[in-house]
Amino acid sequence: MKSNNQQSEPKLDRPGAGVPLMLRLVMRYYLGPFKAGKADWRESREQGDRIHAKILQAVEGLTEAQLSKKVLVPPQPGLEDSSRYWSIAMALEHLLITHPLMSHAIVELTNGRLPDGKADTAAVKPLGTMAPKDAVAQFRGLAARIFVELETKIGDRHSPLTFDHPWFGPFKARQWYWLIGQHAGLHYQQIKKIKAGL
Repeated sequence: MKSNNQQSEPKLDRPGAGVPLMLRLVMRYYLGPFKAGKADWRESREQGDRIHAKILQAVEGLTEAQLSKKVLVPPQPGLEDSSRYWSIAMALEHLLITHPLMSHAIVELTNGRLPDGKADTAAVKPLGTMAPKDAVAQFRGLAARIFVELETKIGDRHSPLTFDHPWFGPFKARQWYWLIGQHAGLHYQQIKKIKAGL
Protein backbone atom coordinates (compact mmCIF):
# COMPACT_ATOMS: atom_id res chain seq x y z
CA MET A 1 0.00 0.00 0.00
CA LYS A 2 1.41 3.40 -1.01
CA SER A 3 1.71 6.24 1.48
CA ASN A 4 0.59 9.76 0.61
CA ASN A 5 4.19 10.60 -0.34
CA GLN A 6 4.45 7.63 -2.73
CA GLN A 7 1.85 8.34 -5.37
CA SER A 8 2.35 6.55 -8.65
CA GLU A 9 4.12 8.39 -11.46
CA PRO A 10 1.63 10.00 -13.85
CA LYS A 11 1.83 9.18 -17.54
CA LEU A 12 3.14 12.31 -19.21
CA ASP A 13 4.58 13.12 -22.63
CA ARG A 14 8.28 12.51 -23.28
CA PRO A 15 10.85 15.20 -22.36
CA GLY A 16 11.44 17.50 -25.31
CA ALA A 17 8.02 16.89 -26.86
CA GLY A 18 7.45 20.63 -26.81
CA VAL A 19 4.29 22.68 -26.48
CA PRO A 20 1.10 22.62 -28.58
CA LEU A 21 1.45 23.85 -32.16
CA MET A 22 -0.81 26.88 -31.71
CA LEU A 23 1.23 28.13 -28.77
CA ARG A 24 4.46 27.48 -30.66
CA LEU A 25 3.18 29.61 -33.55
CA VAL A 26 2.33 32.43 -31.14
CA MET A 27 5.78 32.17 -29.59
CA ARG A 28 7.59 32.12 -32.91
CA TYR A 29 5.65 34.77 -34.80
CA TYR A 30 4.41 37.11 -32.06
CA LEU A 31 6.20 36.79 -28.72
CA GLY A 32 9.64 36.25 -30.25
CA PRO A 33 9.75 39.12 -32.76
CA PHE A 34 7.39 41.64 -31.15
CA LYS A 35 7.88 41.12 -27.41
CA ALA A 36 11.37 39.68 -27.04
CA GLY A 37 12.69 41.39 -30.17
CA LYS A 38 11.71 44.85 -28.96
CA ALA A 39 12.40 44.30 -25.25
CA ASP A 40 14.32 46.98 -23.39
CA TRP A 41 17.49 45.62 -21.75
CA ARG A 42 16.93 47.50 -18.50
CA GLU A 43 13.29 46.43 -18.25
CA SER A 44 14.22 42.81 -18.94
CA ARG A 45 16.75 42.90 -16.11
CA GLU A 46 14.27 44.51 -13.70
CA GLN A 47 11.68 41.90 -14.60
CA GLY A 48 14.16 39.10 -14.02
CA ASP A 49 15.22 40.50 -10.66
CA ARG A 50 11.57 40.86 -9.58
CA ILE A 51 10.71 37.29 -10.51
CA HIS A 52 13.81 35.87 -8.85
CA ALA A 53 12.87 37.72 -5.65
CA LYS A 54 9.32 36.34 -5.83
CA ILE A 55 10.64 32.80 -6.23
CA LEU A 56 12.89 33.19 -3.19
CA GLN A 57 10.00 34.61 -1.19
CA ALA A 58 7.79 31.68 -2.26
CA VAL A 59 10.26 29.06 -1.05
CA GLU A 60 11.22 30.86 2.16
CA GLY A 61 10.60 28.72 5.25
CA LEU A 62 9.64 25.53 3.42
CA THR A 63 10.89 22.28 4.93
CA GLU A 64 13.06 19.71 3.17
CA ALA A 65 10.00 17.50 2.81
CA GLN A 66 7.95 20.30 1.25
CA LEU A 67 10.74 21.27 -1.12
CA SER A 68 11.27 17.69 -2.26
CA LYS A 69 7.66 16.53 -2.67
CA LYS A 70 6.63 16.11 -6.31
CA VAL A 71 3.21 17.48 -7.21
CA LEU A 72 1.34 17.10 -10.50
CA VAL A 73 0.30 20.59 -11.61
CA PRO A 74 -2.37 21.35 -14.23
CA PRO A 75 -1.31 22.06 -17.82
CA GLN A 76 0.30 25.49 -18.04
CA PRO A 77 1.08 27.48 -21.20
CA GLY A 78 4.80 27.21 -21.94
CA LEU A 79 5.37 24.26 -19.62
CA GLU A 80 6.09 20.94 -21.28
CA ASP A 81 3.82 18.11 -20.21
CA SER A 82 6.84 16.14 -18.99
CA SER A 83 7.68 18.97 -16.58
CA ARG A 84 4.33 18.96 -14.78
CA TYR A 85 5.33 16.44 -12.10
CA TRP A 86 8.20 18.14 -10.32
CA SER A 87 9.06 19.22 -6.81
CA ILE A 88 9.96 22.80 -5.94
CA ALA A 89 13.59 21.70 -5.61
CA MET A 90 13.43 20.26 -9.14
CA ALA A 91 12.05 23.53 -10.51
CA LEU A 92 14.94 25.39 -8.87
CA GLU A 93 17.43 22.84 -10.19
CA HIS A 94 16.03 23.38 -13.69
CA LEU A 95 16.58 27.15 -13.38
CA LEU A 96 20.12 26.48 -12.14
CA ILE A 97 20.73 24.48 -15.33
CA THR A 98 19.05 26.75 -17.85
CA HIS A 99 19.92 30.26 -16.72
CA PRO A 100 23.70 29.82 -16.98
CA LEU A 101 23.19 28.34 -20.45
CA MET A 102 21.13 31.37 -21.49
CA SER A 103 23.73 33.68 -20.00
CA HIS A 104 26.47 31.92 -21.93
CA ALA A 105 24.52 32.31 -25.19
CA ILE A 106 24.07 36.04 -24.53
CA VAL A 107 27.77 36.57 -23.84
CA GLU A 108 28.82 34.60 -26.91
CA LEU A 109 26.40 36.34 -29.28
CA THR A 110 27.32 39.83 -28.09
CA ASN A 111 31.00 39.03 -28.49
CA GLY A 112 30.73 37.82 -32.06
CA ARG A 113 30.69 34.10 -31.38
CA LEU A 114 28.11 31.39 -31.97
CA PRO A 115 27.45 29.19 -28.92
CA ASP A 116 28.40 25.54 -29.29
CA GLY A 117 25.72 22.88 -29.65
CA LYS A 118 22.01 23.58 -29.66
CA ALA A 119 19.31 24.47 -27.16
CA ASP A 120 17.37 21.32 -26.28
CA THR A 121 14.52 21.24 -23.76
CA ALA A 122 14.99 17.51 -23.16
CA ALA A 123 18.61 18.07 -22.11
CA VAL A 124 17.86 20.55 -19.31
CA LYS A 125 15.41 18.58 -17.19
CA PRO A 126 16.36 18.29 -13.50
CA LEU A 127 17.64 14.97 -12.21
CA GLY A 128 15.92 15.49 -8.87
CA THR A 129 19.03 14.48 -6.96
CA MET A 130 20.04 17.91 -5.64
CA ALA A 131 19.50 18.39 -1.92
CA PRO A 132 16.52 20.76 -1.52
CA LYS A 133 18.32 23.24 0.73
CA ASP A 134 21.27 23.28 -1.68
CA ALA A 135 18.89 24.08 -4.53
CA VAL A 136 17.50 27.05 -2.61
CA ALA A 137 20.95 28.30 -1.58
CA GLN A 138 22.39 27.94 -5.08
CA PHE A 139 19.39 29.64 -6.65
CA ARG A 140 19.73 32.53 -4.20
CA GLY A 141 23.34 32.94 -5.31
CA LEU A 142 22.40 32.73 -8.99
CA ALA A 143 19.66 35.32 -8.60
CA ALA A 144 22.09 37.72 -6.91
CA ARG A 145 24.82 37.48 -9.53
CA ILE A 146 23.37 36.56 -12.92
CA PHE A 147 22.63 40.05 -14.24
CA VAL A 148 25.60 41.62 -12.46
CA GLU A 149 27.98 39.19 -14.14
CA LEU A 150 26.27 39.58 -17.50
CA GLU A 151 26.79 43.33 -17.42
CA THR A 152 30.55 42.82 -17.17
CA LYS A 153 30.67 40.34 -20.07
CA ILE A 154 28.14 41.60 -22.62
CA GLY A 155 29.72 43.07 -25.74
CA ASP A 156 27.69 44.45 -28.65
CA ARG A 157 24.05 44.54 -27.60
CA HIS A 158 23.06 45.01 -31.24
CA SER A 159 24.89 41.92 -32.50
CA PRO A 160 23.00 40.38 -35.44
CA LEU A 161 24.08 36.85 -34.49
CA THR A 162 21.36 34.40 -33.46
CA PHE A 163 21.15 31.13 -31.54
CA ASP A 164 18.05 29.00 -32.06
CA HIS A 165 15.53 28.40 -29.32
CA PRO A 166 13.63 25.15 -29.99
CA TRP A 167 10.23 26.86 -29.89
CA PHE A 168 10.91 30.54 -30.59
CA GLY A 169 13.37 29.95 -33.42
CA PRO A 170 16.39 32.23 -34.09
CA PHE A 171 16.98 34.49 -31.08
CA LYS A 172 19.39 37.41 -30.77
CA ALA A 173 21.07 38.29 -27.48
CA ARG A 174 18.35 40.83 -26.61
CA GLN A 175 15.74 38.10 -26.93
CA TRP A 176 17.67 35.61 -24.82
CA TYR A 177 18.15 38.32 -22.17
CA TRP A 178 14.38 38.91 -22.12
CA LEU A 179 13.80 35.17 -21.84
CA ILE A 180 15.66 34.87 -18.53
CA GLY A 181 12.91 36.71 -16.66
CA GLN A 182 10.09 35.19 -18.70
CA HIS A 183 11.37 31.68 -18.13
CA ALA A 184 11.77 32.31 -14.41
CA GLY A 185 8.20 33.64 -14.36
CA LEU A 186 6.91 30.45 -15.94
CA HIS A 187 8.49 28.37 -13.21
CA TYR A 188 7.43 30.82 -10.50
CA GLN A 189 3.84 30.04 -11.51
CA GLN A 190 4.66 26.34 -11.40
CA ILE A 191 6.21 26.68 -7.93
CA LYS A 192 3.08 28.42 -6.65
CA LYS A 193 0.94 25.56 -7.99
CA ILE A 194 3.22 22.96 -6.42
CA LYS A 195 2.96 24.79 -3.08
CA ALA A 196 -0.82 24.79 -3.36
CA GLY A 197 -0.75 21.02 -3.83
CA LEU A 198 1.49 20.20 -0.87
